[in-house]
Amino acid sequence: MAKIEFDKPALSVPDHIGLLKTRGMTISDIDRAAHYLRFIGYYRLSGYWFPFQYRDQTAKHDHFREGTDFESVLDRYIFDRQLRLLAMDALERIEIAARAAMSDVMSERHGAHWYRKSRLFKHGMHASFLETVRRDSGIEPYNTKRQTDFIRHYVQTYNRPIEPPSWMVFEILSFGSVSWCFKSLVNTEKAAIASQFGFHRTRIESWLHSASHLRNLCAHHSRVWNRTFGVFPVKGDHIVPNPKRFYNHASMIQAMLTRISADTRWAERLRELIASHPNIDPAEMGFPTQWPDRSPWR
Repeated sequence: MAKIEFDKPALSVPDHIGLLKTRGMTISDIDRAAHYLRFIGYYRLSGYWFPFQYRDQTAKHDHFREGTDFESVLDRYIFDRQLRLLAMDALERIEIAARAAMSDVMSERHGAHWYRKSRLFKHGMHASFLETVRRDSGIEPYNTKRQTDFIRHYVQTYNRPIEPPSWMVFEILSFGSVSWCFKSLVNTEKAAIASQFGFHRTRIESWLHSASHLRNLCAHHSRVWNRTFGVFPVKGDHIVPNPKRFYNHASMIQAMLTRISADTRWAERLRELIASHPNIDPAEMGFPTQWPDRSPWR
């Protein structure tokens, strides 16, 4: 397909409202719609009205199907925001549990500076991780602005090794780096860590990677409702009709939470959120019928 020069003009909020109405969207409260378009943005909201458009490559391609109204679009935006917040609450617990399990297990098995031992990592993976540790802790290149109080105390108190102990390192690494570290370890070490959660190492590897990716999407306010994920968890003991939809992530979260937080109410809160938006079909996110009766929700 031949490329063309971009020449679309920037439109004002009144222009955007006029465009939506021209394309067939019902807007009963112009001032309310203008408020949300101004403080959320036309382009961000477009991800929520996309399913209401024909998208059939005809003259009606950008037009809305009959009955589409602005409030239905806004309902999906609000639901998605609440869903991201709910997911973030669970992902925080999973991330912290992963940090603690990796650092504690490996430190007990191989000492406080286990991550400096290349034999614990797959071939070609160790140098990259050690570089990440040194950079993110502000050790090399030396950068006091990147050093937390406890890293600075270590540097000022100890001369060897130059890197801090594992329990400090795993407080400052990103979730993505923690996930990558698990992936980089040899299988025997992965298995020892995964045993803390009661799942096979290959499942934990996939789940940590997927949890880190989902966490980044939520942290950057990206849409998770009606999203087809490029990174998704391998299926556990639950039936997943479409593994690239949010239901698969939700099942993974629930399975992990039942291991690390015995009194979790996350599943109940998810059911309540879905019930509070009756006009949104859970199937849009890959939820099967009667999903609360399935594993791992029972």
